[in-house]
Amino acid sequence: MTPGKERTKKDGNKVKLLHIMETLRNDSSEEKPLTMEDIKGKLSAHGIQCERRTFGKDMRLLMESFNVKCRKVGRKNGYYVSYRALNDTEIKILIDTVQAASFLSPAATEFFVRKLSRIGGRELAKRVKENYVLFNVRKRKNQEIFDTVEAIKDALTGKKMISFVYNDLNFKGERVPRKEGGRYEASPLTLVVHDDRYYVLCPAREKGFIKFRLDRMTEVVVEEKKDVPPDDLERRKEIPRYLSEVFDMYTGETKRISLAFEKELAEMIYDQFGEDLDIKELDEKTAQAVVDVSVSDTFFSWLATFGGRIRIAGSKKVEELYRAFLERNLEACRRS
Repeated sequence: MTPGKERTKKDGNKVKLLHIMETLRNDSSEEKPLTMEDIKGKLSAHGIQCERRTFGKDMRLLMESFNVKCRKVGRKNGYYVSYRALNDTEIKILIDTVQAASFLSPAATEFFVRKLSRIGGRELAKRVKENYVLFNVRKRKNQEIFDTVEAIKDALTGKKMISFVYNDLNFKGERVPRKEGGRYEASPLTLVVHDDRYYVLCPAREKGFIKFRLDRMTEVVVEEKKDVPPDDLERRKEIPRYLSEVFDMYTGETKRISLAFEKELAEMIYDQFGEDLDIKELDEKTAQAVVDVSVSDTFFSWLATFGGRIRIAGSKKVEELYRAFLERNLEACRRS
């Protein structure tokens, strides 16, 4: 045999091994291993011959070098990939999370789900399609979310500023650029997901931070010639405390206050403020929690939904602001 033919034979064998491994990754599992006949049939669809006399040697090589296992399927040997970077349950959780994310458009959601399901092979992809979970989620229409995230990621890595157009929605559901289409410039410090919203967090001019919703951002550009100022980068250390104190991502003066609440609403308190709280019992039906909140209309709106079952305790100034909020809204109802 000439050297050229020998190389051709070896290359052909490498291609065959690659296809066997790809077939096992896509189509096998411990519950459904593939027999020699299964593998031969799938390879022949690609025009690759898999001879019985060399099959055992090929499989021994794959079992020695990769996560390929063998178990009996009746009287035959069945082969499967025993380890994946993510198991089916982990992939399913990721898929459900993507489906439930409102900041992803329907097209982006479908794209993500398709890619994630392929990680587990065709069997998982088939099961995902058959058992597609429906979430009551209003998906955003902004199709630029991938480009936006990629640009911000590059800016964060390179410590560069970004510029973008920021949009509101009018009553027709149309995007209307702020500043008549003028561009914003900002120093991105981190990306944050909160309450089913995706934000980029940037330092404000004086103090605090500004949050920009990614689904409202368009035409995001990395300003390659503009580095994020060192003073802005230094403010990254303030972010953990800021996120732990700010209620519902809205601005307002942060205050430590006490909330008295009916004990059966404890879950609501924990959901909004976390589980590491200073809580004491007041009486048989009531308890009191010390929390950090951003005193804003958002906080007052949340408080009003409980009809007095959660109330501000021991902070006259915040109580007065809450009362003014309620009176302002009541007056608006009267005018209407």
